[in-house]
Amino acid sequence: MIKLKSLIKEAYAWERKFGEKLPTLADVQRKKLTEAKEHGFDLTDFKHNGFKQLLKALKIRPKAKLGGKYGWEWKGNGILVVTGNNPITGEYYKSGARENEKDYASYIGIEGKPELVQQAVELVHKWASYIKDESPGKRSYI
Repeated sequence: MIKLKSLIKEAYAWERKFGEKLPTLADVQRKKLTEAKEHGFDLTDFKHNGFKQLLKALKIRPKAKLGGKYGWEWKGNGILVVTGNNPITGEYYKSGARENEKDYASYIGIEGKPELVQQAVELVHKWASYIKDESPGKRSYI
């Protein structure tokens, strides 16, 4: 359930052209639900090759790019998955900071189309062997 207070703060009522009608509450809710979503996971381990299964189900190539200060990035059509550790190779995003550890993702950030983020969250729960914590609606950890 979306709270009215958050809708009012994020409303796009002032982003309109002269003569356009003010948006209704339903318009604002519809926009909020169709915007990109985010989800975060704290310290996550996967079952053997579980992360590869997650990527395969999301139709993302199992080849990551090192994405600046945030970690390893896997990009698909309408979705981005970021991890602090590369669960496929075991490499941590800060070279030499720790030993390689396959099937360990460390922190995970997911963002993109709402239906794909929801699918990714379900897949993480399916293929993870351990999740310390999570943050629905935001990438709190990475």
